[in-house]
Amino acid sequence: MTKELPLQNDETYDKVRVMANRYRFRILELSAGREMNITELSKALNLSYTKCSDYVRFLEREGLVKKTKRNKEVFVTSIVIFERDRIEFLP
Repeated sequence: MTKELPLQNDETYDKVRVMANRYRFRILELSAGREMNITELSKALNLSYTKCSDYVRFLEREGLVKKTKRNKEVFVTSIVIFERDRIEFLP
């Protein structure tokens, strides 16, 4: 039986855990500082639209991206800033 290890920053841990997937991390990189629609992201990642949309939905649920719907298109913007030696989560 594994004993639960209490953390001081559960919310930050959850965000880092979600970002540990290479595809989700790349979505955050690609959409950092700019809007991209799901079609553009799926092509850039060589993923199906559905799988990419699932990843984006997961990132949104964890508060790592903001989604905007215009007409039939869904646009994604990362709220994570990546720098060489740090990661910042925007409000």
